[in-house]
Amino acid sequence: MLEKQDMSQMQEYILQVLPQLLQQNPKVATTIEGMLAHQFPPRDEFIQLLNEVKLLREDTNRRFELLQAEMNQRFEQVERRIEQVEERIELLQNEVKLLREDTNQRFEEVEMRFEKRFDLLQEEMNRRFDEEKRERLDIKRRLIKVESTVNRMDEKITQFDAWLKLVTGNVGDKRGQEAEQLFALGLRYGLKRSDIKPETIQLRCQFVDTEGIVFPKKGKFIEVDIMAEDGKLSVFEVKTTAVDTDVMTFARKVQLIQHQTPDKQVSGIFISPEASEAVKQCCTEYDLTFVG
Repeated sequence: MLEKQDMSQMQEYILQVLPQLLQQNPKVATTIEGMLAHQFPPRDEFIQLLNEVKLLREDTNRRFELLQAEMNQRFEQVERRIEQVEERIELLQNEVKLLREDTNQRFEEVEMRFEKRFDLLQEEMNRRFDEEKRERLDIKRRLIKVESTVNRMDEKITQFDAWLKLVTGNVGDKRGQEAEQLFALGLRYGLKRSDIKPETIQLRCQFVDTEGIVFPKKGKFIEVDIMAEDGKLSVFEVKTTAVDTDVMTFARKVQLIQHQTPDKQVSGIFISPEASEAVKQCCTEYDLTFVG
């Protein structure tokens, strides 16, 4: 394991050499771009989403600034009107005894106008706030869609990784529930079926041809992976590379399982990513489903 100091020196060296390496060998840039594509969503799509969020935020800020400016202007108008009323009251204080009724009437008129304008301003403020609330909800819905898209992409990447491990035989030392979970994820991707569940899968099931009905030698042991659902058994065989005899042997396994489980419908699925046309044709002849 590299020490921290060695790791730091290696990183500095890579950063110094990488620009020159990219100029001399364009394949390096293609390789790095491919590695980044597996870790992040496409750059154009990500930039487009960021631009949409930025535009929405700028539009919201602009609307809020306009609303705030209009509110300040309305408040200034109200304040000026109040100042006018106060000045009028001060001028009429010397004549209050003689003009009490007239003053009261004028004051009531001013108050009514003030209340009316205040009510209109309140309605406008409520309307603007409602608009802003709707805009924020719309932004939230957009962000939820983005998050949902990211989650779906992550799920597809996980299923593809499981399928890749399945067809290449790179399952490692996984056993039991963990292996069944990986097998199920891979089959969902490879068979395009989202209904496959780990609990329906039984790995490394053993059968014995005790009577020699299918295999020439009595007592022949076979080991297969099975998915059981709704009275049906799907038997799987995974070969990184395959030849005709692999298909024939697998067809015998399916035949043996059908003989030993007559109450169930048994079908065989042969999985081989690099199979030849002859292998595919052989699967058709033995009524096996081929998945490449």
